[in-house]
Amino acid sequence: MEKKPEKWIIKDERGRRPGQKYKSLLVMQYILKNADDENAVTMDEILNHLAKYGIEAERRSVYRDIHDLMEMLNEEDDDSNEIKDREKLKYKITFTRKPHKDAPNGGYLVTSRPYKYDELRLLAECINSARFLSENQARNLRRTISGLCSKQQAKLLNTDSTVVNRSKTANKSVMESISTINQAIRHGNQIRFKYLSYSFDNMRTQVERYSGKLYVVNPYKLLIDNGFFYLMTYNGTKPIIYRIDRMKDVKELLTAREWEKEFKENVDVDNYTKRVFSMFGGKRERVTMRFRIEKLDTVVDQFGIAGAKYEKVDESHFTVTTEVELSEMFYAWIFGFGRRAKIIDPPYVADKMREYCQKIAEMYEPK
Repeated sequence: MEKKPEKWIIKDERGRRPGQKYKSLLVMQYILKNADDENAVTMDEILNHLAKYGIEAERRSVYRDIHDLMEMLNEEDDDSNEIKDREKLKYKITFTRKPHKDAPNGGYLVTSRPYKYDELRLLAECINSARFLSENQARNLRRTISGLCSKQQAKLLNTDSTVVNRSKTANKSVMESISTINQAIRHGNQIRFKYLSYSFDNMRTQVERYSGKLYVVNPYKLLIDNGFFYLMTYNGTKPIIYRIDRMKDVKELLTAREWEKEFKENVDVDNYTKRVFSMFGGKRERVTMRFRIEKLDTVVDQFGIAGAKYEKVDESHFTVTTEVELSEMFYAWIFGFGRRAKIIDPPYVADKMREYCQKIAEMYEPK
């Protein structure tokens, strides 16, 4: 009986063994995934990796592949469009004889990538702190970012920072809702949705408000505040804010949104978001407040510099005069400073603050 040739001997029409045409790609993928500016890969590791795919390659052949790869990625002097397109990759592979981790005789390093590790870490931290993402969505996004760095750096992305007391939403359709809203804003169309809230009957999941009432609104702007995404809409009189992770079954309508002209004329988005506390609005008023000097950074973070007037009263105090939205959240914010903050003007706002404090005190009076 005639002996069949071993599988690795079988060749394609060009005389190459199976997988041989993918050799260069596999070499590039392995180096980019396993090497960085601190971790080198060796020729033996590359050959072992190819062997896992049934590719038996000579060192000379792999050296040639790596040389071509380095030449393509590292070229800087050619002015052709082809080279300029290559430079957009921003990868740089170098060889070093200096001992590195797991490479005592040196090896290949990736010394430059499209994104620096610190940039990827910042993106990962933003994902970790984004409360509008579910745990699963955050995990998938971190996995996507991890594909842009070496496997050693990918491990660090999940261990370099910890976000304290940052709960995630249970709504798994937030990303889809944001995509639909963005599309409706671009098209200038209305959207409809159901709004959710918690109920004491079931604190684990949110339930539809008003028995599943459909909200039809004019979407104008997406906002981020305290780790949550919000949608700014307009009803012809004032902006109305909705939290996106509490929106369900978001759908773009074919009807054009209303009050385009009025929104552009009456709503200054940047100033509005500075005035509104925790996305709860109220009557607009220019208010003067006095703070202890050590609270200056906190106050500037809240009100900014433009549109706010700061004056030093003495070595221990300063005042700020700016427009705010008078709401319970505003008074609660002032209350949180205790004796280190006081409303100065106008008098009726100071009176409202006094009433707010009295109501709090009444809650603790002995019965």
